[in-house]
Amino acid sequence: MRSVITPTNCLKAILATLYITGLFTGSANAQEVSLNNPGFENGRDGWTISEKAKPDVSLSNDSKSGSRSIKILRSNGIVNQTVTVEPNAHYKLSVSHKGLALVGVKVGERIYFNRAVAKRGWKTIKVSFNTDEAQTASIFLGYGGGEGRYDDVELRRDGVQGDQKVSVNVLSKSSGGSGLSSELPPGKNFDLLGWNISVPTDTDRNGKSDTIKERELSAGYESEFFYTGDDGGMVFKNPIDGYKTSKNTSYTRTELREMLRRGNTAIKTRFEDGTPNKNNWVFSSAPLEAQIAAGAVDGILEATLAVNHVTTTGKRNQVGRVIIGQIHAKDDEPIRLYYRKLPENTHGSIYAAHESQSEPKDIYYEMIGTRSQSAENPENGIKLNEKFSYKIDAKGNSLFVTISKDGIILAETTIDMTKSGYDVEDDYMYFKAGVYNQNNSGDPEDYVQATFYKLKVTH
Repeated sequence: MRSVITPTNCLKAILATLYITGLFTGSANAQEVSLNNPGFENGRDGWTISEKAKPDVSLSNDSKSGSRSIKILRSNGIVNQTVTVEPNAHYKLSVSHKGLALVGVKVGERIYFNRAVAKRGWKTIKVSFNTDEAQTASIFLGYGGGEGRYDDVELRRDGVQGDQKVSVNVLSKSSGGSGLSSELPPGKNFDLLGWNISVPTDTDRNGKSDTIKERELSAGYESEFFYTGDDGGMVFKNPIDGYKTSKNTSYTRTELREMLRRGNTAIKTRFEDGTPNKNNWVFSSAPLEAQIAAGAVDGILEATLAVNHVTTTGKRNQVGRVIIGQIHAKDDEPIRLYYRKLPENTHGSIYAAHESQSEPKDIYYEMIGTRSQSAENPENGIKLNEKFSYKIDAKGNSLFVTISKDGIILAETTIDMTKSGYDVEDDYMYFKAGVYNQNNSGDPEDYVQATFYKLKVTH
């Protein structure tokens, strides 16, 4: 099971389209609940489908039992059925599926869900949940990232609510909770199928840092440099001494790289000539041919994190700085977002850097405090271990960058890329997030570390 700290596109659609339309009465202890048309033999009867979802939902003759199933085709696809449940009870939902699946239950403001893939044949996906004070629950079957079929939906009341295990995938709107568990690896707390990660080790002895691909990362990869913290957050740690991604790189990193292919290795990571492919995206200012070839157009990266540690040794112009988010192109970076705290300061600064093809040097945008080697404590600076959020919104030739804390915007800036040279046919983009250590002059064991509590990409 994979849980996410924030809804993916398909979960976002689910949140926007779930309806409450009570349909039946629950049953006694440990007994199956009678659902309305659970095998879709009567077509769509008993299931709610929004107008927006209808084009992405159809009936199929490929079924687990009987003669029909429901098929979810694209990202807006979702069907749901609302049931009457007993308060303070424990329930289990089972659904047969073929292909990619996203199944869940909305109880009050809380969503329990599970994802699965069936490469061959029909499999079963399960979700367990508690009702708390609720008297209704909405079962939903949605788009799991690719075409999927559903059949034989079964719901059972499994006793009085107690210490039974529920789905680890939980979103709680009312409490702002994210369902993070300290007992799960990052790939089970976050949807990491759309990322790979570079870590400063060299287990294959090729002289470069290791890259952990999407499926291994999503399945539960952990190491001393990437793991789940005591509070369930996703921890990135990176020392000064370690292997680098290439000979042209000066610094080490523990950093995620966006992979739109989501584990489909039939799609290459990139084309060396810079031509976009379905694993990478382009700005909407790029030529139409590039937009058609790319996996997406424009995008938004949002994160909530706390920087836990920065380097305190080394050259003055390098100490205390770390990159926490990027947009990377074929060769350059439209944006690098820095956090920097000097050893004598209690608060850190945040600034952005932009590489332009028309300028000989990077252009810097100071957002909180300054990037100066003698910077004083910024008035609205960020302390170590203090949670804050950033948002990088890429649209055409503009980048909109926002820094916030507790829902309050602390700083924002706009980067004009009209003359930066990224609106061409032979360049591509991808987001990066984590810690990219910007100090190679300090003690080898000195390090940077950040914990992420939210990581969301939208295209």
